[in-house]
Amino acid sequence: MQNTNAIVWIFFAGVVALGALVFVFSRKQARKRALEMEAAAQQIGLNFCGDDQTRAVSVRTALFGRGGARRFRNIMNGSYAGFEAGLFDYSYTISTGKSSSTVTQTVAAFIQNLPLPVFDLHREGFFDRVGDVFLRNDIDFESNPEFSRRYHLSGDEKDRVRQLFAPALLTYLEALPAESKWHIEGCGFTLLLYRSGSKVDAEQIRPFLDETASIARSFFASCGRESGS
Repeated sequence: MQNTNAIVWIFFAGVVALGALVFVFSRKQARKRALEMEAAAQQIGLNFCGDDQTRAVSVRTALFGRGGARRFRNIMNGSYAGFEAGLFDYSYTISTGKSSSTVTQTVAAFIQNLPLPVFDLHREGFFDRVGDVFLRNDIDFESNPEFSRRYHLSGDEKDRVRQLFAPALLTYLEALPAESKWHIEGCGFTLLLYRSGSKVDAEQIRPFLDETASIARSFFASCGRESGS
């Protein structure tokens, strides 16, 4: 009996020690990430706001409604490529029974003067197709079957979303590489771009901003400008 108790206590102590090591390692990695992101912000001329949640973009798109324990980190903002821009790491936790997982992605936000309906655009997957059988929330375009095949587009104000996604914009989005897996979301005056679960390395922040700013510029140049009416 004593041997059994000793084994239990050794196992418990091992679990606690492992948890402590994981915690210390994650804190060290988070600090390293923050320093690298601060240096990246300085190099590209953006203001680094750290984890100040009040400086984060606040919009009611699909990304910010997922999971729990939502957190903004490494927030930076300022002017970039002709936009008022922001960039940050955003994480949320999904709990399923006894297990949970945290999803983190680096998000670029571009603010301009066109009012956008709330919409969510991403590569269509298996669960989107299954969900649409019941929800019927996928907005398709008979004029652009390739777009409708590749993307899942949703939004409560479907007429405004349809106006926004003008033929020129549908054609532009069809031309984006299929493997890019962009999530594009809009609300108010803000357009968000990110890849779900993808955290961008600090040394790749400038290329990431260049690419997302280019997509944002083409998005606004091709969309239906009357959508804000």
